[in-house]
Amino acid sequence: MKILINDFKTAEDTYKNIFKNYGYEENELIFCNSFEKTKSFIIEQLENKKLHIDVIITNESSAESIDSLQASKILRFRNGFNTSYSKGNFRISSIPVILYTDIETRGTISADNWQAILKKNKEGQHDKFIAEFENAIRTWRKGLVTDLENLGILNKNIQNFQESTCYKTHYKNRVTKNSESYFLLKTLIVSEEFIKLPTPLVYDWLIINRREIEQSILEFNSTYNNHIKYDRKNNERTILHDFFNQNKMILLRDAFIDFEYEKNLYDLNEKTNEECDYILKTEFPEFLKTTFFEVKKEDVTFYVKKKTKRPQLSSNYLAHLEQVWRYREYSGKKENEPEIESKLGYRTENFDHILLAGRKEEKLEMKEKFSSDLNRMYNGIEVVTYEELEELNVDYFDKFNRLSIDLK
Repeated sequence: MKILINDFKTAEDTYKNIFKNYGYEENELIFCNSFEKTKSFIIEQLENKKLHIDVIITNESSAESIDSLQASKILRFRNGFNTSYSKGNFRISSIPVILYTDIETRGTISADNWQAILKKNKEGQHDKFIAEFENAIRTWRKGLVTDLENLGILNKNIQNFQESTCYKTHYKNRVTKNSESYFLLKTLIVSEEFIKLPTPLVYDWLIINRREIEQSILEFNSTYNNHIKYDRKNNERTILHDFFNQNKMILLRDAFIDFEYEKNLYDLNEKTNEECDYILKTEFPEFLKTTFFEVKKEDVTFYVKKKTKRPQLSSNYLAHLEQVWRYREYSGKKENEPEIESKLGYRTENFDHILLAGRKEEKLEMKEKFSSDLNRMYNGIEVVTYEELEELNVDYFDKFNRLSIDLK
């Protein structure tokens, strides 16, 4: 899920908190705080690079002395496109646009073409906003399924449609040759390129079913709670890494598109190498975080001497934090940018650094002390426990279910 938000910079934290409460992650939110930046994003990231977003949210700034957001202009700008985005599959003019504003809109803004018009709730109640937001996404998805039906394509065979008898004997002669007519009169979502030559639609909501996600979560819970005893042969790599490599969804969810596993990164100045377990990648490196994600055991102890006046981080945990700190230092050096770009396939200075280790019970037990020590010694590193990673995936599963539609 990728959400493009055109609103004032001061509103960013509010959006992060709202969406977090409904199971969305920060790495799903892209902020462009002016019409000009939003316009550039649509042209460069969607039309030119053919990347994918699910929805645009915009505020209305016409009450300000300078109308920097220009909400209505965004709508007209979107409507003016006949070109495509998302690997060339869909038309830009189909992207849902929601007006979410502080300003009273009754009688001043026409409801035509907006997928929803909502007044911001200053009391902190956001159920209606999320309900309308998710309804807009479901409506778009239903529109895509209707387009496929109008083209004579069943969703279940779209992945191999070009090899089918239907494509070779019927579609090429009837639909491809009349693609312009189908584009203008019989479809609303798909692009003319897609109509001419349907390609596999590789999107989670189309190719993954609820049971697959649920099963991955159950297996993750079983893996960190019930695996065989660690020893020389049975270790992080053979137990934990093997699980994540076979269940990529647990790390990626809606927040990332892929990962690099144990990618060797050369440090030019130090003449040493760094090799994080996982580097989680994004489609939008200019806007969203690329994440160094280090995996350690779930049974590692946070603190020793917990009952004394001065509890101390365990030597194991300090070593793990120090390892992730090295990744943070490495990724922050300008001279390492070419190496990172060559290994990831894109240039970025936008990173997160996460350590997966330990159990939530101990983290909560030492909550204030742990937060203080982390900020004091390893500021910029996030520690996630195994239960917290499972909770992220349960939120993803709940959101997946809310956004699901019946597929034929």
